Amino acid sequence: MRVNTRTCYALTLMADLCRQKTGRPAPLQEVASRQGLSRRYLSQLTIPLRNASLLKSVWGNRGGYMLARRPREITLLEVIEAVSGPVGLTDCVLDPNYCRRAAYCECRYLWKQINDGILKVLAGYTLEDLARLGAGGEIGKDSASPKQTPLRCSSQRRPSGRPSRGSGV
Repeated sequence: MRVNTRTCYALTLMADLCRQKTGRPAPLQEVASRQGLSRRYLSQLTIPLRNASLLKSVWGNRGGYMLARRPREITLLEVIEAVSGPVGLTDCVLDPNYCRRAAYCECRYLWKQINDGILKVLAGYTLEDLARLGAGGEIGKDSASPKQTPLRCSSQRRPSGRPSRGSGV
């Protein structure tokens, strides 16, 4: 399982909007400029994010995009599932009927446990947490917790130059 560009850019877009304290909608061109991303690509991401009621758009001269809810109320899992669909380590984790061996597979239980852990972590972090990380802040209520490194999106190619195989999240 790899995090794809679509997922990473959607999280970047939402974290950027979270950090805007102006109280007004942010034009997509401004977000694209700040983040060094394509406005056109970001505009494609706004559709599923709006459909999932995570973003709202404002039309007009001072239009743009705003978060539909407070940042602490939007989990990373919601954003990821809105743009990339259900998070699944393997197809049989999402649908046991996918594989005829699911009922007695040696590995399925392990894959399900790992997948459940991933879902729990993603559901436990909010946009507010992500924006804090991007600003060099810390996560967690314990002041003794180690400082987290901000998430960075990287190329979706392996060092060999060949694209990776497997599901993209």
